[in-house]
Formats: sequence, C-alpha cells, structure tokens
Amino acid sequence: MIFESASIWLLVKVFYLVAFSVYVVFAAVTVKQTYLMTQTLEIGLESLVRTLSWAHFIFALAVLVLAFILL
Repeated sequence: MIFESASIWLLVKVFYLVAFSVYVVFAAVTVKQTYLMTQTLEIGLESLVRTLSWAHFIFALAVLVLAFILL
C-alpha cells in the first residue's frame, strides 16, 4: 500500500487545522467589516453588532486552539 493509515490521518488533521485557520481569518475580516459598517451606519444597535462580531471571532479562535490541542 502506498499510503499508510497514519499518514492519511496526518493529512486529514493538517487539512482540518488549515481549514480552521482560514475560518479564523474570515472571522477577523468580519470584525473589521463590522467596525467599518458601524462607523458608516448609525442604527442604534452598533454595540450589539460589535459584541456579536467579537464573540464570533473569539469562538473561532478558541476552536482553532482546541483543534491544535486535540488533533
């Protein structure tokens, strides 16, 4: 057999870590976009939107750290 099961699982783990890293970058971009949006529009919910955006980023970062620990 060309590939052993250990190397296949290593490839799967690396793929998951890269995917989680890309998701953290997406969450960071979302925080930046939310900041720019709340500077432009004033609808009265700016603090709630910013809080949700930061919570999303922190959750994505926590999932990435957890993936590094568990995988």
